[in-house]
Amino acid sequence: MGMHEATAQSAQTAAATLTERNPGERNTVVLQVNHLKKIYPIERGFLRRKAGEVRAVDDVTFTIRAGETVSLVGESGCGKTTTARCIVRAVEPTGGEILYHTMDGAVMDLAKLSMSEIRPLRRGIQMVFQDPFSSLNPRMTIFEIVSEPMRVNNIGTRGEREDRVADLLRRVGLRAEYMQRFPHAFSGGQRQRIGIARALAASPRLIVADEPVSALDVSVQAQVLNLMMDLQDDLGLSYLFVSHDLSVVNQISTSVLVMYVGRVAEIGPPKALFAAPKHPYTAALISSLPKPDPFARGERAIPQGEVANPANPPPGCYFHPRCPYAIDVCRTAAPPLEEVGPGRYAACHRWREIELTV
Repeated sequence: MGMHEATAQSAQTAAATLTERNPGERNTVVLQVNHLKKIYPIERGFLRRKAGEVRAVDDVTFTIRAGETVSLVGESGCGKTTTARCIVRAVEPTGGEILYHTMDGAVMDLAKLSMSEIRPLRRGIQMVFQDPFSSLNPRMTIFEIVSEPMRVNNIGTRGEREDRVADLLRRVGLRAEYMQRFPHAFSGGQRQRIGIARALAASPRLIVADEPVSALDVSVQAQVLNLMMDLQDDLGLSYLFVSHDLSVVNQISTSVLVMYVGRVAEIGPPKALFAAPKHPYTAALISSLPKPDPFARGERAIPQGEVANPANPPPGCYFHPRCPYAIDVCRTAAPPLEEVGPGRYAACHRWREIELTV
């Protein structure tokens, strides 16, 4: 057997492993996030004394299983991107647990590990960034960009990496001969496909996608979303999908986590959550979606007032100053995240009493 044939066979074996390894592990836990917190100090003066703090992520808990897509949604500044960056340790968490379940059954708390201890685990968790133009190095060829995770993790020889990159480009809908071109030769949608190929290079189990389609045209958004869902079906991937677009979230998600000022407002499967929300903030977000029928002019439950300041949040429920259903307990006590149905949780004192319409 020649060197090129052996290299090709090795790459095919790696691709087959990537494709076939996951069906048996469906429904197994990949990531557990428990009481995650990220607090930024506010420093003032020449001596940089602490004058306050910003609670960017405040007690967030959720679980991602193999083959699932958990989406984080909410208004700008709600902490969803900070949550995602804490999970990949691009941001240092202040507290809580980020429990990653490895293929061999070990459970590693990413929040407690040093950078050197995390490095071997990075193969299993990769990230797709929001801006396809700034996330690709303009001085590197597509081969260098896509193969970089393999090179950094000492995966394969150069010949094996070339075969792997060619296979990955074909998987994401690009031609293999594009690997010697530079990013400026591609459109935004093609660049995001390259970013997805890069994320797949190290055969991850979990991909953290930070608003991966928000910078793309609407028609291209649909193509990229369909690609991500096809890859998930083929490879058994799990996604943590960050978005502010509820229509996108409704299409791609297994579970939706609604955040407000760093806290979890509601969690649930999209079909049930969109049909009958249990938190007034969730109802307001869904009500803001445009209706395709020009004659369907229902009243929108848009909350009044401004989003709470995470540096000086109100007491009790953070949403109570804007909530039409708030009562005294909402102003004094933070609501716990309670189970309100199968696989559904809401942080609202009055979820049993109020009927929310969207």
